Amino acid sequence: MNLRPFILGTVAANLALVSALLWQTARAPDPPQRTGFSVRTNVVTEFMDEPVSRPAEVKIPGSPPFHWSQIESTNHLAYATNLLALGCPKETARDILEARVADEFRARLRELVRPYNAQFWEAMADEKVEKLLEGTPTEKAVDELKEGKKRLQTELQAVLGKEAKTDKPGRNEQFGHLPEDKQTELTSLDGLHAKERDALTREVAKAPPAERAAKQKELRDRQETERRALFTDAEWDEAALRRSSHAARVRKLRGYAATPDELRSLARQLGGFDSAHPRPTPRDPKRPDDDPDYKAKLEARETQLKAQLVARLGEAGLATFERGSDPRFHTLLKLARRLDVQPASAAQWLELQTASQEQVRLTRQNAGLADDARAVVLLAIRVETERTLQAAVGARGWSAYQRHAGDWLKQLDK
Repeated sequence: MNLRPFILGTVAANLALVSALLWQTARAPDPPQRTGFSVRTNVVTEFMDEPVSRPAEVKIPGSPPFHWSQIESTNHLAYATNLLALGCPKETARDILEARVADEFRARLRELVRPYNAQFWEAMADEKVEKLLEGTPTEKAVDELKEGKKRLQTELQAVLGKEAKTDKPGRNEQFGHLPEDKQTELTSLDGLHAKERDALTREVAKAPPAERAAKQKELRDRQETERRALFTDAEWDEAALRRSSHAARVRKLRGYAATPDELRSLARQLGGFDSAHPRPTPRDPKRPDDDPDYKAKLEARETQLKAQLVARLGEAGLATFERGSDPRFHTLLKLARRLDVQPASAAQWLELQTASQEQVRLTRQNAGLADDARAVVLLAIRVETERTLQAAVGARGWSAYQRHAGDWLKQLDK
């Protein structure tokens, strides 16, 4: 057997097989690269297939990556300048800075007034704390903070310009108890209603009075229905109570300690009393003092109200309530703060004033006194009152009392 051809054929076949394997290997794709990061534990090194997340970068062609940290600054003017240098439109920069300034100053104001963080029923109107801060060191700090904000806004306007006026309606402070989204919706609705009223006024300007009144009433009724639809029953009742004269009376109380719930309940009681006992009307509104029947009904109504308040507050509570409602006491409290004395001093001064004025009233009504004798008695009352008050106020405060709260003394002997 001739083996030469067989051996040559076997070698050729093996070479062909090797060539085929090499060719197949050259065509095969590269094995997948495993990207990620390794986590070394105290036992083994594990390979995590999750790629590492990297912060997004903004890259302008021909420039290195940009980060906001490169232009941000706690100095608002510097931040505004950096935004403009970056090419940010003034309107956008103004929006950014206004929001930032508002947030910063709101936070600082909140910290300042935190000790006085009373709500609506704590005798203050919708987040207005000025009355509670009167005469305190915080009042000065709040004023300085507000002035600082105004100065900063003026400086920013010089760089960014003023915002163009819009028809965006403002907040209605009577509805501070509503959620933020509902306040926004109510504000927008009020703005729309205002435009509708203006349009109707122009439309019916030359219409007959009866037609004009009818269309205006129709618009008012529709708008009231739309407005009412935004509220739940509880929200509507609370809003009505907050804007009532009874809530205003409670908010004006001074030196009257009560919880928010107690103040709310007191306002409701005053409203309920007025509904059950309407105020009488004199025959001649211009001369009510000449109507004895009206005066008798008015006195009886006042007696009924006092009886209800005594049942609720007690005698001492009623006295505190009446004093807190007295404008004279409000003036004296301010004077006490000015003189840096205790509020109890203002109560004492008011008692002296009330007693003196009552003596004068009785003296003037005393028909048994001749005119010259009455004049002597009134003069004596004034002299004694001034002597007593001067001792109570003190030498340092007497001139201030006469300037700020002493006008009534001039009327005692007239």
